[in-house]
Amino acid sequence: MNERARELGLKNTNFKNVHGLDEANHYSTAHDMAMIAKELVSHEKILEFSSIYEDYLRANTDEQVWLVNTNKLVRFYKGADGLKTGYTKEAGYCLTATAKKDGMRLITVVMGEPDSATRNTETMKLLDYGFEQYELETMLTKNSVIGKAKISKSTKEKVDIVPLEDVTLLHKKGEQKKNSSYELKLDDIKVPVKKGDKVGELYVLEDKNVIRKIPVSVKEDVKKANIFELYIRYLGDVVSGDISL
Repeated sequence: MNERARELGLKNTNFKNVHGLDEANHYSTAHDMAMIAKELVSHEKILEFSSIYEDYLRANTDEQVWLVNTNKLVRFYKGADGLKTGYTKEAGYCLTATAKKDGMRLITVVMGEPDSATRNTETMKLLDYGFEQYELETMLTKNSVIGKAKISKSTKEKVDIVPLEDVTLLHKKGEQKKNSSYELKLDDIKVPVKKGDKVGELYVLEDKNVIRKIPVSVKEDVKKANIFELYIRYLGDVVSGDISL
């Protein structure tokens, strides 16, 4: 868990156990919890589970157990579908929540609340503020072709490059939007390479300042060409004049 926290760039989190109960030198922050939540919701399957309000274990048997989600927002706040409540004596009542409206997903974190009712109220205030004050602009999607790469010794002369996640920009409603653009920086790509493999980064800029770095990949798997395929390509380049004998 600590190794993964370092990979996510979390500088103020240290785990001493897996269950979250109070223990010396076991700590985190609201910011780090939000970053963990951001990574978690990238795995969309989790939201199918965290959005369930109630269910039964061993349903329709003499030993069935009724389970109710401690995150009441998934039932009472429109768009809420996660994520995790918590309580210990030292931490108080905590909630890392997420909700989605009009294509925009927000993540909120509250900690140290005196009771669950206050925890819910404060979370809803944060979500209301975010949805009322901000809007999301989609710059690129995961299917947007943002460039082409020539990969030596591959079955394809050129392959399409796509972002590994949707590229969105957050704007405050009513304010003038900043000038946005992007730059593509590719690694030295070696075959074989699979769709989903990171082959470079997309730099998202606002007013020429880098605000995000998005990993990019090939649009489809690229295999290594055999000697016959390379020879045919070589002859084609000679005929087209791209290379000379």
